[in-house]
Amino acid sequence: MTVDDLQRLLMAPEIVVVELTNATLGALERALRVEHPLLDAGPPTDHPPVRRRARAILRSARRLRAALRDYQDAVDDALRKHDDNDDLPF
Repeated sequence: MTVDDLQRLLMAPEIVVVELTNATLGALERALRVEHPLLDAGPPTDHPPVRRRARAILRSARRLRAALRDYQDAVDDALRKHDDNDDLPF
C-alpha cells in the first residue's frame, strides 16, 4: 500500500467496502456465466426461469458497478479538491 492509498483510505474509509463490493460483483458475474453459458443466447423468453433470474442479476450488478464507479470518481474528485486547498496560505 502506498502513502497515497493510505491517505485515501483515511479520508474515505468506505472505499474499502466499495472496492470489495465491486470485486464481489465481478466474481458473481463470472460464476453466473460459468453456470449459465447460454445467458446471452436467444430471446430471454426462451430461457428457463433460473437463467432469466441470472440475467436480471447481471443487469442489476452492472448498474450497481456503474454507480460504484461514479461514487469512487466523486470521492477521488473531492479528495483532489481537498489536496488543492491544502496549498492555500490561509
